[in-house]
Order: sequence, then structure tokens, then C-alpha cells
Amino acid sequence: MTDARTQPAQHVASTPIAVPTGEAGPRVNTTAGPVRGVWRDIVSAPDRVGPDARYRRSAAFYGIPYAEAPVGERRFMAPIQREPWDEERAAVVPAATPQRGSIFTDPAIPEPSVPGDDFLTVNVFTPAPGDEDAQLPVLVWIHGGGWTSGSHNSPWYDGAAFNRDGVVTVSVAYRLGFDGYGYIPDSDAPYNRAVLDQVMALEWVRDNITRFGGDPGRVTIGGQSAGGGNCLVLLAVPRARGLFHGIISESGAVPDLPAARNADNAARMAAALGVEPTLAGYRSCSYDAIFAAQNAVSGTGEHIDDGGATAAGPDPVAAVAGVLAGIGEPDTGIPFSPTVDGEIVTAPIRQVLRRGDGAQVPVLAGSTTHDFAFAGLAYVEAMADRDPREVLIGGGMSEAMADRLLAAHPEHADAPHLVIGNLISDATFHIPLAGWFLARAEYAEVAGDGDSSGTESHEAVGEAASPAGSYAYEFSYCCGPTGLATHCMEIPFAFDCLSDPYCEHTLGAAPPQALADAMHSAWVRFIEIGDPGWEPWTGRTIGRRFGDNRSGELAVVEDRVIFDTDRDLAAGAR
Repeated sequence: MTDARTQPAQHVASTPIAVPTGEAGPRVNTTAGPVRGVWRDIVSAPDRVGPDARYRRSAAFYGIPYAEAPVGERRFMAPIQREPWDEERAAVVPAATPQRGSIFTDPAIPEPSVPGDDFLTVNVFTPAPGDEDAQLPVLVWIHGGGWTSGSHNSPWYDGAAFNRDGVVTVSVAYRLGFDGYGYIPDSDAPYNRAVLDQVMALEWVRDNITRFGGDPGRVTIGGQSAGGGNCLVLLAVPRARGLFHGIISESGAVPDLPAARNADNAARMAAALGVEPTLAGYRSCSYDAIFAAQNAVSGTGEHIDDGGATAAGPDPVAAVAGVLAGIGEPDTGIPFSPTVDGEIVTAPIRQVLRRGDGAQVPVLAGSTTHDFAFAGLAYVEAMADRDPREVLIGGGMSEAMADRLLAAHPEHADAPHLVIGNLISDATFHIPLAGWFLARAEYAEVAGDGDSSGTESHEAVGEAASPAGSYAYEFSYCCGPTGLATHCMEIPFAFDCLSDPYCEHTLGAAPPQALADAMHSAWVRFIEIGDPGWEPWTGRTIGRRFGDNRSGELAVVEDRVIFDTDRDLAAGAR
């Protein structure tokens, strides 16, 4: 059985780190039927410094279905397991993607779209297909993209480097936007269909990953941006318990969208589409029509301009006041995203963590130094003749806190608009992260163990075990067109794929391989043992800063206090 589909231009089967060998690909019998993948030779960077390669080949299996296609009567319904097949399925090129287009005019990540409706699939990258005795740890990657776009077929999510170091890697496709999350009244369509997609993909991993050389008892879920948020949301999903044993959240965002707001947005969607807000009405609309309408509902028009989109308004004092008032009340402005419905997603994430859900799951979470600091570009004129300290204080911040915030970014002493941008960025990523870790620490104290540094829970343990570690990192390598350490930049370092051509677009020329060596090895260690190699954050706010070059010299790694100002803001200080 062959597959004659045209390979997309950004095809991940052949990258600078994974080159097909030309030999017959390996065959694996999944619980639903046989699939055949493609063998690739793993090509490491010539200046890589690290342990010797455990494996030198990677097998890629693309587009393995974990659920029935969400079309016809299945559209907007909860996913159901794929019916078995008998004939061998070619899994040698990327399959269809839910993504119909990006919300960004100039995406930081290469995210190819592939046409088709049969897109509830996983890609599996493994060095040991068919070796059920290998029992390698597993990374399940959930892509980002604002819950509206993104692609599991990105070459940056190729697991070849993880395979080299003995980690099986899985990337997951799930429904996006209204199709994944929108409320449909008077129907059996649940909120959080995309969350159920991710749960079913994890159930597929549990039932099948041994056949690909993986250990279903050592599964780490990871993601960036919306994907990092999705990983944390899964802690609030009872059906997901026991399906994963560690979390990596890179610049994670958790909207905690109230069900009532989702319903209001859905009504606006129906009006924008010109249909009745019913199951039949929405099913009459194409994916492309839905994509266009949800952009209109979100107020983004056709696309988000990566260089300056902000909802904070033109008055910087009002922006500061708005940020301070909104701390602890996440609002991404994205109309359809994980929704607190009380059934699938049982509660807001801080409440979930405070009550101890996932307490035995180690978490590695962090952010880039300037994630969304480009939001400050909207304030260039407004801040041109303003004292940023006075603006911060005028917005309700104490003098001491304003001084701390300014001291955290000496690189922006001559760019006052970026002071506002940094605050908006921190409120979106750093402050929520600190709040999550504080919530985990609160549970640890109530449970009688304020240390929260145990790591034994990466194995199967009972509820009586000590709470697992919460490990923080900050990515501070400033580069690319903005000269900042912005959203998405850490991904090719963590995946050790700097030779991918798109990296130059986002990172500029010659990004340091030493930084990739450091980040990737920490990620591998965490996936293997639940500890990335530095102390947990919640005790002394110690974390690892990667790649700080703001002084003009590159500090590849530095263990130091990070996110302490964000911790105090999350705890109520102003």
C-alpha cells in the first residue's frame, strides 16, 4: 500500500537533523491496525557537546489515527476511537492538519497546513520501533497557536534529537477554535472537544507506545504557549489522571474561560456566520468560514500583527492599572479555548493546583524573558516623554514594586515603551506561572510537606507521596528581528534542531549550539527522572536562566532567583 500524496514544502520527514535512509521502513502493529513508517539517519550538529548518541536512527510514523474523523455526524461531537483496519497503512508523510491558516502574519514557528478532514492523528518518532523491551521514556508534544492555529507537523517538533538521546516523541493534532471549544446549545456537543481529543491521544499512547519502544508508565506531556497551557489544563480533567507522569510547559497560558463567556462568544459567532446557533447551523459552515468568523469575533480581523497587537489601550497609565486589576483573572481575549465547564475541565487551574490535583506530577515550567513585550510597541508615542516609573506608580504600583520591575529589565532603560510591554508580557506568562507554583506550594504546606521537592512521583506512586518538584526556567537569549527573547524562540533549542532553515528567520544567524546542548539535555533529564538538574523554584524562587546575553556576553546557564517579582505580584503585592 503506498501513499502518493504530494509532500508539503515544509515536510518534516527530511530535515537537516533526520535524513531518510531509503531502506524499507519499519512496520508496527497498533491496536487498530498495521502502520509502516520511514527510517531516518540522525544528524547531530558538528559542534554539539554532550553524551554519546544512544541511537543513530529515528523511525518516523506520520498521521496515525487515534480517533474517527470529526466530519458529518461526528463534527462537534466528542471523539470516538478509530475503527480497526486490516490493510497496512502508509505513515510516511504528514497527514491532514486541523489548522486552516495562521492567526499570525509572520509566524515564529514553521507550521505547515495539510488539507483534509481526517486529522485526529499523532506523529510518532522512535529509535526502537517494535522493541517492546526498550521501555524508553516518552515525550508527548501538544502544539501551541492560541487554540486557533498551529500544526503538529512542524519540523521543529521532529523528535529525532530526542530519539538520539533515548526518548520516544509523539506530536498530537487536536481540533482548534470553535470546532474544538465552541458552545452549541441544545445539543450533545460538549465544551472542550479539543481537550477530549488530547485525552484520547494520551489513551492511544497508553495502549500503543510499548509497540514503538516506549514506556507508558513514563510519559511526560509538553507544549508551548497554548500547548503548555493545555498540559496544565489536563490536570483539571479527571479522565486524564494516570495518563501522564510529568509536565513541561513553555510559556504556557491558561485562559480559564468561563462557560458563560464561551456561550456569549458562540452567539456572536452564529451572527457573524449568518446561521442559527444550532448544531445544524454550525455544521452548514465550512472550516474556512468558521476560521474567518472566529477571527472577527475575537476582534483580530484577518490576522494578528505579531509586532504590536495589544488589547491594553493607548493610555499607559490605564494599561498598568488594567494589568494590576486583572492579575489572577486570566483573559487572553481568545473567544474559544479551554473552558471551565465543571465536567470535563472541573475548575480554574489555580484552584485545581491548590486542592492538590497533580501534586505528584513534577512540573518544569518557564517562559522567555520578553514573551509578549512587543505589545509595548503600541505605546511608543505615549511613552516618548513619560517617566516610566511615574507611569507605573500612577497605575497603582507601589514605589518599591516599580523599582523592582525597572531593575529587572536594565536593557530597556532607553526604551520606556517596553516597560509597559514587559508588564503586559509578565501578566500574561510570568505572573500566572508564579501563581501556579504558589498554588502547588500551598497544597504542599497543607499536606504537611512544604518542601515540594520530591521527585519520586515520576514513577507510579500513591497519593501519600511527597508533592513533586516545581522547576522554573527562563529563556533570555535575545536575537532575531526584535533583538529580544520573545515568544517561541526557545523551542528549537529544546528540540536541538537549530539547523532547520526556518531558525534563521526567527533567531537570526548562527544561534549558539551550546545553548541548545544545555536546554535539550535538561529536558531529556526531566523526561527521564522528573528532575531537570536544579532545585525546585517554590522554596527560594531559584530557577535556571538560559542564554542571557543582555550584557553583551553569553551566559549559557545560570542558576539564580527568577520570577520573584512576579511571585509577589501573584501573591497580591502591588
